[in-house]
Amino acid sequence: MGCQPALAHDLYNELFLCQTVRMYYRHFPASEFTRMPWKNGGGLSHEIFRFPETGDQWLWRISLAEVASDGAFSIFPGCMRHLTLLSGEGMRLDFADRSAELLPPYSSVIFSGEEALSAYLIDGATTDFNAIWQADKYTIDVERRAMHGSIWCVAEHKTSWLVYFISGHGRIKSDADSPEIQTGDAVWLKPNDSTQRLILEAAGEALWLKITER
Repeated sequence: MGCQPALAHDLYNELFLCQTVRMYYRHFPASEFTRMPWKNGGGLSHEIFRFPETGDQWLWRISLAEVASDGAFSIFPGCMRHLTLLSGEGMRLDFADRSAELLPPYSSVIFSGEEALSAYLIDGATTDFNAIWQADKYTIDVERRAMHGSIWCVAEHKTSWLVYFISGHGRIKSDADSPEIQTGDAVWLKPNDSTQRLILEAAGEALWLKITER
């Protein structure tokens, strides 16, 4: 699904459009995320979605992490990870050969899931957005975007998008039965063989994840 700014006659028009045809969507309300306490007691994960969604052999997984204390990260061989700070004063990540900081507002870091590292909270608990994927099967790019008005998208081969609403609200304008997408919800947009034309109407900010199969 490719996105690019519309050519607007009105210079003050902030509407960004992308053409969407032959797309399918799934809505993930925050109230239905899968809650998973960590075995070490240092935090809590809220899984938004994993693909495939059954079994433990997922190819990519999207979740929120509530980090309550300092500690080591789990190792994920063959994976890449992308973290974005959503709330809190942030944390320092100590790798074997370097350090990185997640600081407000919404800073991010990408790293190999094979790297050993420990996290140290700067001033209290944080909530982080976590994307992880099998590096030989997929690539995930994460971008924070403002949204205002109608957003159209065009399907791309082997590409889907997951949109996590940091703030604001939206709905699938092209579907009369679309639920309201609230702050903290997510929606997955993916190609399929239908002729449905999807238009996302939204106001606020979101993390847009471009998920590309290799």
